[in-house]
Amino acid sequence: MRIKFNWDTGIVLSLVVFIIFISYIAFFFPHVGSQLVSDRYYEEEIKYQEILNEKKNALELPIKIKVFILYSGIEIVFPPINNDIHGFFTLFRSSSKDLDITRSFKILKFSKKTLLIPKRFLKKGYYKLIIRWKTDKKYFFEKDIFWSQLNTFYFKILIF
Repeated sequence: MRIKFNWDTGIVLSLVVFIIFISYIAFFFPHVGSQLVSDRYYEEEIKYQEILNEKKNALELPIKIKVFILYSGIEIVFPPINNDIHGFFTLFRSSSKDLDITRSFKILKFSKKTLLIPKRFLKKGYYKLIIRWKTDKKYFFEKDIFWSQLNTFYFKILIF
């Protein structure tokens, strides 16, 4: 038996394919896992004006914060401030929440104003570096960084 392909057959065939496609989306896509950027995004949205003020404070510094990618890790050089610096940094990895790193730090008044994130904490890929610190004012800094395990450079790479 040979089926003659005409408009009627084409419309019925396209409706059957469309129904199968919609059924596939309805039953299989809800099982695909997804991760929110943050579990507390409503609370963080309320605090956003505070972050804007901290970014403004960071822009008003006479010497800006610098980030270097070294063979041994990521080096952060803070401006020379005559106070203790304390705060935290987050290396946010959008591809996986398990690869996020958050650590607190304290840099004393008379020490070198650098912070090193060792390469053992880093996996190859893109990170968003977020630093919040406090001296006499609160400051906020963020920068996109690509870490490659093939970083065999023995010189500093400056990220503006």
